[in-house]
Amino acid sequence: MSKLIRLLAILLMGCVGTACTTAAQGAPTTPTTTTQACVGLSICPPPAPDAEGNPGCYYSDGWQGNGAAAGIQVWYFHEPQNMSKPDKVTAVIRKKDGTNESQDANIEAGQQVHMFEFPTINQSDVQEVLLTTSTGRCWVIGPGT
Repeated sequence: MSKLIRLLAILLMGCVGTACTTAAQGAPTTPTTTTQACVGLSICPPPAPDAEGNPGCYYSDGWQGNGAAAGIQVWYFHEPQNMSKPDKVTAVIRKKDGTNESQDANIEAGQQVHMFEFPTINQSDVQEVLLTTSTGRCWVIGPGT
């Protein structure tokens, strides 16, 4: 039994010595990590309204530069609760120079997605992308938002 107590004492002293050495050297540094914002998933919290009070769009809607060619693409996903109803959607691109470009699309009942293409707009020229439907206007999450 005394060997067991000695062994425990040695282990305890070793642990205390290590703790004292670590304390003398300062707290260990932890690497800094950056976490991506939760985007495009149903579990993500909705984004804050834009400067005009427009809410963020449905979590699946989005926009990005067209990697293969010039221009941008905007995706509109028909919200599940409205899938059985046709709708008209307008995509508005607000550019940094103060001008707007827009396109309209008729969404049929049951149509799940529509992609708008704006081949003459560079991603770097985009200030904001908005979608307008029969339920209102919202801003679309995209690169850097």
